[in-house]
Amino acid sequence: MAERQPNSNSPGTARPSSPDEPQPVDPARLSRYDLLLGSMLLVLLAAWLVGQLSSVPVWAAMATGSLLAVPLVADGLAVNPPA
Repeated sequence: MAERQPNSNSPGTARPSSPDEPQPVDPARLSRYDLLLGSMLLVLLAAWLVGQLSSVPVWAAMATGSLLAVPLVADGLAVNPPA
């Protein structure tokens, strides 16, 4: 039997010429999931900053930030899962 070869003409399968070659990031090509991950990062970073810069305990601020990030995780995994 012949082995299947990946279709190199498929969109989104571009390979760098060298694995260690840095690739520029085009903000116009960010996917929904890139934005979800960035949003989670911002929510958790904001929670940590609130814990560091206010009288709110860090554990409470991070717990609140985690609860605020749950809808983002649910959206990315259950409501609109990757295809």
